[in-house]
Amino acid sequence: MAAKRRLVDDLLRGENHQILNRSSRGRPEACLHPVWREKVIRWYFSIVSALDRQHHSPDGPFNRSSVHVTTALLDSYLLALPSELALRYKHDRAAYQLLATTCLLIGMRLTQHDQQRKSQVPSENENSDGNDHPTCQLKRAKTHRDHMDQADHQDVDAGAENGSPSHGRPHASCSSTTMVAIPTAATILQMSAAPKTISESKILTMVREVTGSRAFPRSHVITALDYIRVLTSSTQEENSDVKLTQEVAEEAYRLADISLTDVSLIGCRPSVVASAAITLALFRSHHGSRDMVSLRQDVCATIVGEDPAFQVAVRKVEAKLLAAAHQATHAHAPRQMQMNPPIMHRATAHLIPLEE
Repeated sequence: MAAKRRLVDDLLRGENHQILNRSSRGRPEACLHPVWREKVIRWYFSIVSALDRQHHSPDGPFNRSSVHVTTALLDSYLLALPSELALRYKHDRAAYQLLATTCLLIGMRLTQHDQQRKSQVPSENENSDGNDHPTCQLKRAKTHRDHMDQADHQDVDAGAENGSPSHGRPHASCSSTTMVAIPTAATILQMSAAPKTISESKILTMVREVTGSRAFPRSHVITALDYIRVLTSSTQEENSDVKLTQEVAEEAYRLADISLTDVSLIGCRPSVVASAAITLALFRSHHGSRDMVSLRQDVCATIVGEDPAFQVAVRKVEAKLLAAAHQATHAHAPRQMQMNPPIMHRATAHLIPLEE
């Protein structure tokens, strides 16, 4: 089996597993606060961007992947709660801020863990011997998930005296991502100029609740970024394959970032969101020389094969992404959904922005 096809199939299997474990609740708008959610996602990008500038680690966990994983954690946790409990996070600002901060701390840890695991997977060339070896180790140790709260306690104990994140001992076989210390709860609160209602002890308690939830993922969190990354890094193996240039990929990533703030896309398959973002990015790169229908068919065929229902779903998401991108373009800060937002005064730049 071709290397790229194997990678995409691994992602689709992981995505199907996520769908099966997802709450079957109806409209997410009924239990989520769309305005708070959008503001928190923008805050996620600000925090991750600030950490990226601080650590200067291109292969570290401080990138848009952390934001996508964190948002998935936040949404899945809320949607898995009973309705009466979920409504609390729609009306209690302090509770929502606490949950959002906790999910960011966990999301960065999961992203770092994914990067370490991927760095240990053999390259595509090493797997192109015709044997059907798995190239994406989607299954992770359950103990890593179950004891994440204990790992956070250890980090806090090591760095509590000076308020800085601890620097764990990297394993000899791990990648450079191990060398980057994930901030402790205290560090995140300090960066955020967090209100007094949020404390380090409350975050650590919330970590145990989130990681103990039935909605907490036990394998790699599949996002739209994974599909874009595969189509960018893989070599073109067939004439019908879609291969993204770096410029097209960046536009697709930007559209995937924008998709996070649309509450109506919660529950949408990552493969559908990725296909819509890739199709729009390709259309813009061709400057209209190719029609959307043929581009969409090529993208969908590369990811899932011939599936008319999948193409219909992609077309609907394309319309939503176009509307969201148009709104972002005409907003006061048009590029704030991208990484590296403008640097503002430290005391207010990363304040958890739920005040109305």
